[in-house]
Amino acid sequence: MKLSFSSRNIVLFSAISLTAVAIAAVGSYFYGEKKGVEEKFPALTAHADLPFRPMETFVDSQNISLPSDNSAFMDSTCPKLSPTWVHDENQKPGVNMTPSIWKNLGLSAAQGSALWLDQSSVSCGQSVKIHAALYESYGNKIVPGPRYFAAWRIGYYNGAGAREVWRSPRVKLKERKSTTIHDATRYTEARWPVSTTLTIGNDWTPGFYLILSISPFGQVESAAPLVVRSPVGTSKMVMMQSFLTWNAYNSFGGRSTYEGPGKDGNSTRDQRSRVASFDRPLLGSGAFSVQRDTIPFIQFTEQQGINIDQVSDLDINQWPSIITNYNSLIIGGHAEYFTHGMLNTFIAARNIGINIAVFGANTAYWQTRLEPSLTGPDRHLIMYRSAIQDPNTNVDQVSIQFADPRINTPSNLITGEQTDGVHVYGTLKPVSIPQWLKVPRNQSITGLSSDTEVEKTVTNNAQPPNVHVLYSGTMTRRDATPTAFKTTPVAQTDWIAFPSGSAEFNAGMTTWSCQLSDSCVDSAYETQSQKLIRSITLQVLTLWQQSEVGKLLK
Repeated sequence: MKLSFSSRNIVLFSAISLTAVAIAAVGSYFYGEKKGVEEKFPALTAHADLPFRPMETFVDSQNISLPSDNSAFMDSTCPKLSPTWVHDENQKPGVNMTPSIWKNLGLSAAQGSALWLDQSSVSCGQSVKIHAALYESYGNKIVPGPRYFAAWRIGYYNGAGAREVWRSPRVKLKERKSTTIHDATRYTEARWPVSTTLTIGNDWTPGFYLILSISPFGQVESAAPLVVRSPVGTSKMVMMQSFLTWNAYNSFGGRSTYEGPGKDGNSTRDQRSRVASFDRPLLGSGAFSVQRDTIPFIQFTEQQGINIDQVSDLDINQWPSIITNYNSLIIGGHAEYFTHGMLNTFIAARNIGINIAVFGANTAYWQTRLEPSLTGPDRHLIMYRSAIQDPNTNVDQVSIQFADPRINTPSNLITGEQTDGVHVYGTLKPVSIPQWLKVPRNQSITGLSSDTEVEKTVTNNAQPPNVHVLYSGTMTRRDATPTAFKTTPVAQTDWIAFPSGSAEFNAGMTTWSCQLSDSCVDSAYETQSQKLIRSITLQVLTLWQQSEVGKLLK
């Protein structure tokens, strides 16, 4: 089913969306979302500090085994896909979209209505509740009239980029507000009633979906991500979608886990939420990451005919055993927030011969935990960023950096790198191009977006042996304001062959995935660099389908 857009709406859509990109370029977490009024909240209670721990060494980490599932695993009930399903799926009619319209889709702001879902990951036969309301952000006037909801499966579809698989009857929505909980956690929810319910049919091809609210004139006003899981093992690779990170950056209601309303930097940080609720629309940087990282990556891989099963990070946290059905575990972008169980799952993966490919950066930087909301379990992401303010003092639960000496399990245990800069740009030059990577040996990666976050190799006891740097470059900071990173930032791309035979590839840049498709919402790299990135990505995904591929790489 095709969705029609009038020329007038496309122009309006583009103007609004380009404003969102401009705001993103100056580093706002809010993308035009109203910040609300600074309020007085109960003070956070401090307690005794936690003891420091020795760093987890790479040698010791090789004894980490796969965590047990938190509940009985429930496989997807969707029909098994045929070996030619990607080719067959691409022959189906797509929506009436072009790369230019995708670039300007503007998911970061609700443009008259907003919605959230009661689930992040489902299989066929399950129902999903849609909570929606008329909602003004960006200062737009709300267009009167009923809305309808649609489900788009993201893919290639001969360049359309998505296929519509479901559309609701028209629904009259009311204007509703956000609710900020008046306690020390300062968190915001959208406690809205159910607007309608959709059921995932057996004809829904598993993959990554956007559930959309659409105006009376056919304009996409808001979107919520949803994974429809394949039966495990449909592909040789599984991709983890980073719902935790998206929600940590979600600024709906004027608060994210980074900022809230305030007169200066200190007050905005104090007013931030210590809990990020999934019971609210996804706006701001969280929604921008979906559009920047996930959509281009999936459009590219399905264009290339590559089959990758999709799961959420919530799935991996709930059922670590999922990964044992695959030869490779893929991250498509910015996966900054992990639970303790997720980190151990990735470490266990490389210990048992499962390959890892990270097409992003700033991976596993913060340890978080999940708690229930009124909607259900694992709907609140906890993020105090302080060991003495977080009431949970369990070292596997406390919401601080993984590299903090109180936890001391840094992310280079799995990627060989740690975060070294945010909002930087520059050029990466080739360092050591291996035989298995068929690319020009003297070509640099140039034209990085100034919104890029980068990683580099480190020297500590957690560092794996034989980390091979493919590309490296000194970066320039976009912002003059100080950050947590005091030294001159360096960006590096690496690969590792682990003792188990598994291989790891780490792009080391958060904006890598966006360059895979012409629908990229972020600033484009130089054309030759885009071609280089697409070639490297395709080669890695092709090779990484083989179990323990590290034994073959030279």
